[in-house]
Amino acid sequence: MANDSAVKTGLAMWLCVLFACLLLEFCGAAPHAHINRLALYPDKSAWCEAKDITQIVGHTGCTPRSIQNRACLGQCFSYSVPNTFPQSTESLVHCDSCMPAQTQWEVVTLDCAGSDEAPRVDKLVERILHCSCQSCSKESSQEGALLQLYPSEGALETPSQPDAAHTQHAHAHLDVQAPEAG
Repeated sequence: MANDSAVKTGLAMWLCVLFACLLLEFCGAAPHAHINRLALYPDKSAWCEAKDITQIVGHTGCTPRSIQNRACLGQCFSYSVPNTFPQSTESLVHCDSCMPAQTQWEVVTLDCAGSDEAPRVDKLVERILHCSCQSCSKESSQEGALLQLYPSEGALETPSQPDAAHTQHAHAHLDVQAPEAG
């Protein structure tokens, strides 16, 4: 009976060593790479996509507006392997989260009929174009990103005075492209 217990303990330790070696291989080859599959769960894969939503944009004293946008939804891999003290190897921790990979900033104009100070308020809204599994430690989509500001189609090249009959608003857009992982 004691021999059977020793075999099970040895097998469990061997599996832990194998798992640690596989994780080291993943981490050593590409420390910031997106992991799509894990050796322990070959039938599972990470997924992340942009899902259509209706977003309400509001401001105190203004009429809220509904706009079409996207939200990131998915399941990305994370893991943590127990450490030792003193530490014999690097900490084996990996965390990916489903978050925006490409966004576009757009001005949404709200009508504020009851306000004498500002009959309209412009709100800057982040529109999500694409999502992907990215490092959880990523602070924001603007960090190290390529920013591009451009006027939308039909926007005037020079600012004009507000016109009460003017119902269309010229929007400025700001594209944000996250840097490639790796």
